[in-house]
Amino acid sequence: MSSMLAAQLILHPQLTKSLKLLATTVGRDKTYRLIQYLARLVAWSLLRSGGVEAKDAAARWNGLKAGLASGRKMLRLVKPLEHLQTAITTANTPVKSSSLAPVASNVAQLAQIARQLCYAGYLSTDMIVWLQSVKFLRIRADKFARISTISQRFWLGGILLSLLSSSASMFRLRTEGRRLALSRTAEKSGPEDQEARRAEGRALLKERASLISQLTLDCLDVWIPATNLGYAHLNDGAIGAIGVVTSYIGLQQQWIKVHGLPAGKGK
Repeated sequence: MSSMLAAQLILHPQLTKSLKLLATTVGRDKTYRLIQYLARLVAWSLLRSGGVEAKDAAARWNGLKAGLASGRKMLRLVKPLEHLQTAITTANTPVKSSSLAPVASNVAQLAQIARQLCYAGYLSTDMIVWLQSVKFLRIRADKFARISTISQRFWLGGILLSLLSSSASMFRLRTEGRRLALSRTAEKSGPEDQEARRAEGRALLKERASLISQLTLDCLDVWIPATNLGYAHLNDGAIGAIGVVTSYIGLQQQWIKVHGLPAGKGK
C-alpha cells in the first residue's frame, strides 16, 4: 500500500509539470531566486527576534542564501551573450511604419536595446564578482569594490531603461487602441474585417497584460540595486519580500511559457 502511494505521488501530473519547469534553465533560476530571497527574509526575521538560537538559525539561512546566489551565477554563464544577441536583433528590427505613435515606438526600441546592453554589462561584471568570491581571481579590495558598484549600476540602469521602454510601449498601445475603437464605430465592414479587428484587439490586450506585468516587476526590483548602491535604504526584510514576490511572478510567467495558459484563460 505504501509503495503504491509513493508511486502515485512520484508520478503525480503536477510533479511531472514541475519537473518539466525545472528542466529549463530559467525555471531553475527563478526557483533558486525565490528560495534565496525567502531565506533572506527568514534570516532577517530571526535576527530581529534575538537570542543565541535565533542567531544560529539565521546564520544557516544566510548560508543557504549565499549558496543559492553563487549557484545562480553559474546558471548565467552565457546570459551576457544572449542579451547582446537580443540587442542586435532588436536594433535590426524596423519600427512598424503603421504605428500612430512613432516617437514612442522609437523610444521603446532604443530603451530596449540599451536595456539589453546594460544587462549584458551587469552579468559580465557580476561574473567577475563571483570568480573573486570563489577565489579564482585575486583582485585588490578597492578594485573589487569598484567592480561590484559598476555591476549594480548596470543592473539599476537596465531596470530603469526597462521601465522607460514599457512606459513608451504602453503609450503606443493606448494610441493604437483608440484607433481600433474608432475604426469599429466609423466603418461598416464585412465579417472578415471584423474578425481581423477582433484578432488585433486580442493581440493588443495580450501585449498590454505583458507590459503591465513587466512594469510591476521592474517597479519592485528597482529597489534592490538602488538599496545596494545606497540610493535607497530598505532593510533585508523588505528586500527579501520584494525578491520573493518578483521571483514568484517570474516563476509563474515561466510556467505559462512551458505549459501554456490553463484551459479557458488563453482566449
